[in-house]
Amino acid sequence: MRKTMLCSAAALAWSLTAGIASAQVPPPPLEPLPPGAPLPPNIVQHPDGRTTVTRTPEEGVDVHAQTSSGAVHAYGCGRVDVDPRATQPSEAPHGACPLPHASPYPYPYTPPPAYAYPPPPPPPPPARKQKPRYAPDPARRGALIASSIIFGLGTATTGAAYLISLGVNAACGATDACVEPSKSPLYAMGAILTITPSVPRFVVGDWGKGLLYTALRGGSFAVGTMIEWDDPTYLVPLTFAFLAPLTLGIVDLATTPHREQLEAKKRSRASSFELQGIGPTVAYDLRGNTIPALGAIGTF
Repeated sequence: MRKTMLCSAAALAWSLTAGIASAQVPPPPLEPLPPGAPLPPNIVQHPDGRTTVTRTPEEGVDVHAQTSSGAVHAYGCGRVDVDPRATQPSEAPHGACPLPHASPYPYPYTPPPAYAYPPPPPPPPPARKQKPRYAPDPARRGALIASSIIFGLGTATTGAAYLISLGVNAACGATDACVEPSKSPLYAMGAILTITPSVPRFVVGDWGKGLLYTALRGGSFAVGTMIEWDDPTYLVPLTFAFLAPLTLGIVDLATTPHREQLEAKKRSRASSFELQGIGPTVAYDLRGNTIPALGAIGTF
């Protein structure tokens, strides 16, 4: 059994090798036609000496040529032109031989599929300039600008003047006539810190919060300057007299309302209760007796 398998494998390998070798070895050259014999219909001789050989319906043309670069073998070509006059390679481009099973007719043209594309979206409308939320208020704007400038520069100037007077008083010796620090720059700084930031609120008509902020700043400044604080670091009087009024002034300026905001608040308060009149009326006591009274007429 084993010998039979070995013999079969050897035979199969020999047949494959022989088939490959026979496919690579070119066929033997054909015998030339005898003189005067008619040429096959696929061979045409031209008057200039060229010979054209075209393929037959059964098979293509096999070409075997010996050149200076080596032997050339071509199998299954569709057409071969032989020109004995040409000694140099032709400048015309040479392509590969067509396959024997190539169709002589072009393939039918199939148009590409048609696609329906949606129309492009319309262009966006031009951007419109947004209407300002609040109407222009030159009085409010001018009050804000003037109050901010006076609040900043005035506080810095008067505070620096007061610090200079303090330095002069601290530098005087025991033999020199010491002068007490000037209170005028200090009071001027207090007035600027107290009143100036609320001026824009008074302009737009927000008297309630304007007076409240003014009272808070004035009270803090008075506490820091009028009370004798036993603090060698001067942190407590500095906080009450300068830092707290300065912070409240910045908040007051930054939160100044518009006139429209105040009108909206007034309308909301008026919509809750509106008093239309007061007049005399009659009421009843606990015993059911009538007594004079006052009555209010309004909407809720």
